[in-house]
Amino acid sequence: MTIPNSMSDKKNIFNEKTFIIWLFIVASSMLFIAFSSAYWVHKTDGVQNNAWLEFELPVQFWISAVIVAVSSIFMQLAYKAAKNDDVYKIPSLLTITLLLAVSFCVSQIFAILDLVDRGLFFSNSEAGAISASFVYVMAGAHFVHILGGIVLIIVGIVKSSRLEVHKKNLIFINICKTYWHFLGIVWIFLILFLYFAK
Repeated sequence: MTIPNSMSDKKNIFNEKTFIIWLFIVASSMLFIAFSSAYWVHKTDGVQNNAWLEFELPVQFWISAVIVAVSSIFMQLAYKAAKNDDVYKIPSLLTITLLLAVSFCVSQIFAILDLVDRGLFFSNSEAGAISASFVYVMAGAHFVHILGGIVLIIVGIVKSSRLEVHKKNLIFINICKTYWHFLGIVWIFLILFLYFAK
């Protein structure tokens, strides 16, 4: 039985886009795992040489974790609305997700300002303060990924406002959902890792 070209093309597009987003997720996961491994190795050496600075993480980082978890719920609701063909709910749910994403960014900025107020910078004169440098690197890398997610959400809002997102066209909203859940999982992993590994 021959598959119509339109259906075949749609399937190929779905596979290509799904492959690309998962390839990016795998690559990003490896990046954050590398950061975590480097942190652990430097911490082990620093503790042995009495050159490792321990400090409490800014409370804003924990607030960020709550925000990103709640945003994932609204993203999932947007995806569910698309599957159920509740097309008029999707823009609102994505807009709430966007506002939470912006709130996440604001909380991250306040967290960095808190570190600065405590005299902890990306570049520090004391060898032990490299622990703060790792926090900057991890949070910064995740922040860049969040900005990419915000762009996807904005595009999703535009598409859904034009009624281009529905149960017969779930490709883009599925990409948004997958990527945004990934970002939430990564941040929760990072904050827990930094808390327990300090």
